[in-house]
Amino acid sequence: MGNISPQNDSALISRSVRPRSNIRWIVVVILTLLSIVNYLDRGNLSVAAPLIMKDLHMNPAAMGVILSSFVWPYAIMNLPSGWAVDRFGTKLIMSIAVGFWSVVAVSTGFMRSMGSFILTRVLLGVGESAMFPAAIKATNAWFPKHEKGFATSIFIAGTQVGLAVSPPLSTALMLAFGWPSMFIIIGSIGFLVLIGWIILYKDPTKNKWLSKEEFRYIRSVVDDTAFSLRAKPQTKITLVQWIKLFGQVSTWAMIIGDFALQYLFWFYISWLPTYLEKSEHLSISKTGIYASLPFVAGTLGVLIGGKLSDWFISKGMTRLNGRRYTISLGAILTAVALLITAFVHSHGLAITLLTVGMFTYSLCSAPIWTLATDVVESDAYVASIGSIQNFGGFLGGAFAPVVTGILVASFGGFTIALVVTGILAIISAVMYALVLKRPIGV
Repeated sequence: MGNISPQNDSALISRSVRPRSNIRWIVVVILTLLSIVNYLDRGNLSVAAPLIMKDLHMNPAAMGVILSSFVWPYAIMNLPSGWAVDRFGTKLIMSIAVGFWSVVAVSTGFMRSMGSFILTRVLLGVGESAMFPAAIKATNAWFPKHEKGFATSIFIAGTQVGLAVSPPLSTALMLAFGWPSMFIIIGSIGFLVLIGWIILYKDPTKNKWLSKEEFRYIRSVVDDTAFSLRAKPQTKITLVQWIKLFGQVSTWAMIIGDFALQYLFWFYISWLPTYLEKSEHLSISKTGIYASLPFVAGTLGVLIGGKLSDWFISKGMTRLNGRRYTISLGAILTAVALLITAFVHSHGLAITLLTVGMFTYSLCSAPIWTLATDVVESDAYVASIGSIQNFGGFLGGAFAPVVTGILVASFGGFTIALVVTGILAIISAVMYALVLKRPIGV
């Protein structure tokens, strides 16, 4: 890909003429649907947990183990899945992943023991791990550099939509058909979207519906004249080259930076309702309403963050700087919101600050993934570096529920837990703004 100067980027962007056809946005639509399905399948178990415990006579401790069994295999499998996308291609690996996790999601409706539920959650984590490395590889192939941030933000916003839709949809299906059928019905949606993916997705060099005009536009920042790029095969990353990625400071800056940010996100997912009930003394009914506000704000934040990083680039920043400075800005603002929240004693102010914190965190979401397309010196490494960064993120996600629980139990409240989360946000900002300076190449 190369380290294109700000002047070259800006000049090429200014010469880009938007094509009349928009086949590239069909790719975003199908990726967004896959993203929503991905989060529906991973989120419906928490909704069904009370009924499963009642019907199968499980205790909360057993269900806690089942619920947590998704995160670790998901985090670990990000590493080989990203390499597989770069090595064997976006369409093949995404197709295998969606088909596999949909089979697992459907089979969850037939499980009747703690061990079998753990097995399905582990396999679901394995299957879903390829989703976002493949998605970012697809947007890297289908969008010009100055549109990638916004394109990525759309399918990343699908995760927030999935989080918002999962509780009411899963509850409605359970009430109508029972929890086993709920898993089967929601899991089956994945097969429908998979059919759409197989039919509609092709590499732009092989897509017969793609006009020469739109192809030139897609490649505008790399080469706005050479339609002959269609004939250039992409280099396949080797295992040795993949291993060498871990020898670079920039790779570790991304791992540590995303670890800290995902710790913050999973603090919200795991502990926000409990914080509102225990620290702010809200009723369960009010908690259900107020706990949704940060994620509504987060959906908007994801879209704005992607557009903001693209705007920075259009104003002359390098692509790398446009992404990492947007991430750092969001992380610092989130740290401020959480550190203030730790010491306020007003329900309204605390809820407002937590909502603002999720909004500012979400400014980072699209640039973090798009960063994988802009930090590498060769497109052959895009999915690999994205998945390595996501591996670090989900390690943070795995630690957040446990560490927060220990801190709350040890100090009798959420003050220290919020301070720790805020400090981690600052560390993330430092990693992206000050440590991540050089492109990654092997």
